[in-house]
Amino acid sequence: MRRRYWVLALAIVPLVLLNLIWQDEPVASTRTEASQGSASPQQAMSAPSKPISADAPSSVATSSQTPAQAPAPSWRALPQEAEERLASEIQESDQPLDERLENLRTVEGQWPSEGESLTLLQGRYAEALEQLASESEQLTLTERLAALTQLQDAWATQYPDLAAELFNPDARLLQARQLWGDEELETLARHFLPAERAEASLGFAKARQQQLDQRGRYQQQLAELEQQLVASQGDMDSVRWQQHREEVLGQFRRDFFAQEQTSP
Repeated sequence: MRRRYWVLALAIVPLVLLNLIWQDEPVASTRTEASQGSASPQQAMSAPSKPISADAPSSVATSSQTPAQAPAPSWRALPQEAEERLASEIQESDQPLDERLENLRTVEGQWPSEGESLTLLQGRYAEALEQLASESEQLTLTERLAALTQLQDAWATQYPDLAAELFNPDARLLQARQLWGDEELETLARHFLPAERAEASLGFAKARQQQLDQRGRYQQQLAELEQQLVASQGDMDSVRWQQHREEVLGQFRRDFFAQEQTSP
């Protein structure tokens, strides 16, 4: 169970890594790229340019102007070597979550600086999810959803620069599905998503489940037919039996999908 929540936290932050890691680059690096007339794809995603209106003030700052400073990020960027060490620790270790978090802190300690990495931050969130799941086992689904929403709101408030990626409605729904499965998907979707998006999400999930069910029926019936063909081979030579097999399987496929199309 511990591994499950750790994987959950890692599954919902790839966009955070892509969109935010460049926001902590040194100012000098950004200025150099600007002077070259180009920008990285990551910067383009995380900081799209805005059109300049006709009456916009000059971009040249005067001595009386003080440029607005963006809020400090909730995490610190680490050298590539450190990030690789952290990723290796996550992927290759089967230790309990609390022990892995301690190992991450040890790895990060080799690169002293203020704050914590995004990897460690998401690990702490996984730990919070684990604690919530453990403490809410005896609660109703409504009570569990309220507890999860409260946790998500608290983290979104504490880490506002991560809220758009880690705590948007889709990410919140994903976390609930990972914790409690899809048996109550309709309730989960209607809790986290606006009405229209909830309906669309439920429609997609229903269609997907129908496809999975159809595939399961097809594979099961095909396996049974293959066993029957092997048992009926008898004294047929290989060429004749292969031809017979292909004819039987071809007819099976046509019949199966024709029946599926007429089924409600």
